[in-house]
Amino acid sequence: AIPYSILSQKEKGVTIQKLQFRIIKRSLIIVFIGVSFSLLKFQWEAIRLYQVLWLIGMSYLIGASITLHVESWKFRFLIFFGVLIAYHLLIFYLPYPGKGDSITPENNLAAWLDRNLIKTNLALGVYDAEGTIRIFPAAMVCLLGGLTGQRIKSYLQPQLRCGMEIFIVGLLCLFLGWTWSFSFPIIKGLWSPSYVLWSAGWSLLLLAIFYTVMDVWKLKRLGWIFVPIGMNSITIYAAQWYLPLQDSRDFFFKGFANLFEDLNIQQFILYTGLISIQWLLLYALYRKNIFLRV
Repeated sequence: AIPYSILSQKEKGVTIQKLQFRIIKRSLIIVFIGVSFSLLKFQWEAIRLYQVLWLIGMSYLIGASITLHVESWKFRFLIFFGVLIAYHLLIFYLPYPGKGDSITPENNLAAWLDRNLIKTNLALGVYDAEGTIRIFPAAMVCLLGGLTGQRIKSYLQPQLRCGMEIFIVGLLCLFLGWTWSFSFPIIKGLWSPSYVLWSAGWSLLLLAIFYTVMDVWKLKRLGWIFVPIGMNSITIYAAQWYLPLQDSRDFFFKGFANLFEDLNIQQFILYTGLISIQWLLLYALYRKNIFLRV
């Protein structure tokens, strides 16, 4: 979305300083929404800085800022691979107190930084999968997304060729991620370079499919169920903390689920019920044109 929200404004003459301020403002708002989930408990030991919206906000700050200031797509690709290579080298070779001979969940550079920089309420005790230097490889996903959006925007009309290009790049990312995994395994908790490429590859394949089916072939109705979700994605993510959605789910669906002895069937009914309630809430907001804009 960055080429549409940021670069299009730059083309219209909006100053880089003003656009950079917007990027910083949006990043801080996203991070604050995430922090509010624990901050409103008013307990210092319960506060969590590292969470999904922290990672999204900070990676957006880095990825969008690079996209804004670096016009050459070739140089952005160099930054993309340069950051991943640098991150690989730092994780494996940068010394720190207590560094072991091999990487373990609790003994690696990122986990050590998690425990020493922000000590409150780490999600997994000894490290946090959204913490500290992981924002840099995560930002490369944002940077790649900006490059993809810019390529799509370069076509005046949706074209099958564009969909094929995205699909091929997705396959290339999967191949590179798989190849890289032999020297640095695919580890989400570390945001390893192989994980970045692997996850980006699947994202690009899905994007290519949706783009081709709904934009090129004009079969938009096939994706109608996803539209209310995409229009208010942060809203429904935050709602699980702000609203008693699970209580509503239990009220409507738990009695029915308990009719079955199989725990898997019970869980399937409860999760399906929760998703249904969430989607109906989003659909109501969509019909009323109510959107949380960050």
